[in-house]
Amino acid sequence: MIKITDSVREIVDHNPSLRLGLAQRLTNLSQLARHIHAAVEARSKKSVKVTAITMALSRLQSELPDPGDCEPLRLADRLTVQRGLTIVTFRNTPKCHEGLLDVQQRIRTSDGYLTITEGIREITLICEARKIDLVKEIVGEPPLKVLGDIASISVSLTAENVASPGVLYRLLQPLALQGLALAEVASTTSEFHVYLSDRDVMLALDALYATFSESEHPF
Repeated sequence: MIKITDSVREIVDHNPSLRLGLAQRLTNLSQLARHIHAAVEARSKKSVKVTAITMALSRLQSELPDPGDCEPLRLADRLTVQRGLTIVTFRNTPKCHEGLLDVQQRIRTSDGYLTITEGIREITLICEARKIDLVKEIVGEPPLKVLGDIASISVSLTAENVASPGVLYRLLQPLALQGLALAEVASTTSEFHVYLSDRDVMLALDALYATFSESEHPF
């Protein structure tokens, strides 16, 4: 059996939103204890009182560093913006695959912007708006959805940040707090890309820059 304190710590450490609430003293500990009660009992493999969980949360909260003392998330390189994009989604079919191979070759040859994400039933392609007619012609199938006036913000992270728990949460949280709707997201090993309406790109940039700056609350 796992100790109650260890169970609570594991649950909090694996949930950035819980850790954030505790670190910034935003969370009602009694309410949180009731919320994670079942999870704590499952991990501890025994019956646990809510009051015991509340006490464990209180001890954990006292151990967390003050948000103002934490190191901010640092960029490995920079934020990169690409505007004038369009998102188009097709059914995942053999014909679509064949057409997209041709699309990829043509766009890459001309140094154009291209991101392709493949799911089980759909394939989403993100390219420059001026290329969209070419894409439709080559694929030869009607798209399921076309979304224009899109911009991308690409974030390059250090190797240390890539391995940090909750790093994507820390990137997305400031955008969510601003009420920004994301059209798509994509990632590689050390890059994270968000796609959103072009009209929201400056607000999103301000929010992300604040995340990487020396702020009072770097979370």
